[in-house]
Amino acid sequence: MRGRYQAIGTALAAVVVFAMVSAAPVSAAPSVAPTPLGHTEKCGKPKKNQDGSISNVLCSNGKANSQVRKYLAGQSPLVMQLGADSTVEDVHVAVCGDLYDPDVADTIPILLNAYHYIHTANHFKAPLPTVKKLANQISNANNPLGCAG
Repeated sequence: MRGRYQAIGTALAAVVVFAMVSAAPVSAAPSVAPTPLGHTEKCGKPKKNQDGSISNVLCSNGKANSQVRKYLAGQSPLVMQLGADSTVEDVHVAVCGDLYDPDVADTIPILLNAYHYIHTANHFKAPLPTVKKLANQISNANNPLGCAG
């Protein structure tokens, strides 16, 4: 019986050694957690339109264009500060704050650019509004966002 267990032990040891030798090399670099803006990519500087908005918020592959971030942050700072864990209320407060702040560009197109960027960069999903839904809410005369302006 002892010989049988010895043979099983030897076989197991061989499997473990084989697995260790054939495994992919281990990197000494620490694991980096994905950033909240993990869905971004460089693909061109801001291309301004006549209304102050920009036409290249997203890259051709659908990721947010990281090269427009600085421009949008200056035009719509509260919206651009929204993080991946934002709530519907956070979105409404940021949009209303930027829309009625006299120190920043208060055009709806640039505000929607900023939200489109942050929506894509943070990979927002429902219940946060889509860009189209937010555009409809902003332009609705009944003021469903509750902005005081």
